[in-house]
Amino acid sequence: MLYTAYFDEADTHGPSPTIIMAGFLGTAPQWEIFGRRLRALQRSNGFKVFHVNEFKAKSGEFSGWPDSKCMKLVEDLTVLVRDRLTEGLTVHLERERYLNEYRAPPIPKKMNLDSQYGVCFRACMRQVLAIIMEDGKRHRLDVVIEGGHPNVNDCARIFEDLKWRLRQRRGVDLLGKIRVAKKHESPPLMVSDFLASTYSMMRASQQAGGLDYAQEAPEPPKGQAGLTFLELLPDALQRLKEDFEADRQEAATAWRARRQAREASDQ
Repeated sequence: MLYTAYFDEADTHGPSPTIIMAGFLGTAPQWEIFGRRLRALQRSNGFKVFHVNEFKAKSGEFSGWPDSKCMKLVEDLTVLVRDRLTEGLTVHLERERYLNEYRAPPIPKKMNLDSQYGVCFRACMRQVLAIIMEDGKRHRLDVVIEGGHPNVNDCARIFEDLKWRLRQRRGVDLLGKIRVAKKHESPPLMVSDFLASTYSMMRASQQAGGLDYAQEAPEPPKGQAGLTFLELLPDALQRLKEDFEADRQEAATAWRARRQAREASDQ
């Protein structure tokens, strides 16, 4: 089965941003139906590209929209992703945590540290891979990520690293291609933007004493997409470095074993 995941981000501006990344996962048939329904919403509502910032400000293509029309579009998009896709997910990472728990020493030898944006992408990929591999069948995953962020190319490096590790460590050929695109080139990115920005507003509400976004979501009915709010545990960022060092030591041990075997065969 061919899966594709689409990712976008929010709250990445300012000197000390909290990065929020969100994405949706679906199979090729799911995305085909989704695309047809999304194009119908675009035609019926008279917009080409759903930019959340323009939508919230009622500017650009959404200039002059009444509140009722805005709310109806939100409801329609929510129903569309709920009924047509496999999973939605979000993760956030504060700048302070990134610096104090990940960038701070000790740093393993030869480790190419992820950007803050990249750490969020790695966390999302881990969740997506767990979903796809759950049934034990052979699948393929492609990824599309919104362009524009200065660290977006870090995701390509992480994707290739994960692909190599899956092949070398587990014998799994699962990851296909990663592509950077704009919303007008890849319309499903619109709903990833929608989820990232919605999650940003939910976090702001919770921090102000309102909605508790972190409450565990109920199991979705069969046939509806789940929604996962990923939380990076206190030791999660440190464990990324520990896992890298363990992999490095394992690779070094395997290399020494191969060298010793060659030397023994030459005698």
